[in-house]
Amino acid sequence: MKKIIILFLFVAFGSLNAMAEPISNHAQRTLIVYFSQPEEVKLEGVDGVSGASILQKNNQILGSTQYLAQVIQRHTGGELFRIETVIAYPTQHEPLLRYAEQELRDNRHPELKAKIDNLADYDRIFIGYSIWWYKMPMPVYSFLQQHDLSGKILIPFTSHGGSRFSDSLREIKRLQPDAQLITQGLAISREDVADESTVTRVSDWLNQLANVQQ
Repeated sequence: MKKIIILFLFVAFGSLNAMAEPISNHAQRTLIVYFSQPEEVKLEGVDGVSGASILQKNNQILGSTQYLAQVIQRHTGGELFRIETVIAYPTQHEPLLRYAEQELRDNRHPELKAKIDNLADYDRIFIGYSIWWYKMPMPVYSFLQQHDLSGKILIPFTSHGGSRFSDSLREIKRLQPDAQLITQGLAISREDVADESTVTRVSDWLNQLANVQQ
């Protein structure tokens, strides 16, 4: 299982920005968008088992980014939107690795199953993903290219294998130049996502965001 982490590597992470208003005051205007691709790996059947891109928590099998999205949703009261592709990704690790590599080389942005038609209903959008080959997964590129997020507050989060956000914050800013990107994102190692402390870390992070000024 650990080899999965080694193969999805990342680099550094940028500086911090700000946010003016408490998130909790705008729960009805909050959207949590995420892309998560759980892999078919054997877990031990014990609650709290964590893997590179999958975890078992409360008897549920979840992608690690998916789990973080759910925790954020519980704290903010926002709505969840899962980015899904028309053509499903391989669920076995090695085929997925090769597929993602070729997709990146081809600069191929996959077709998504659904778009968000009611973006006007939201002020701030959390956006979550892992990093594949030093980049955001291509479905996240598709999402950012197919939606106009001008004027929205974008708040990134990731379950990472060692390099946090890599270059993804710069890419989000490039693709959505008229959105306000909060670079004080949440980055939690995939190995730690299933820890009991994760819920507290998410809560603390949200509170810090609420206290930061633009």
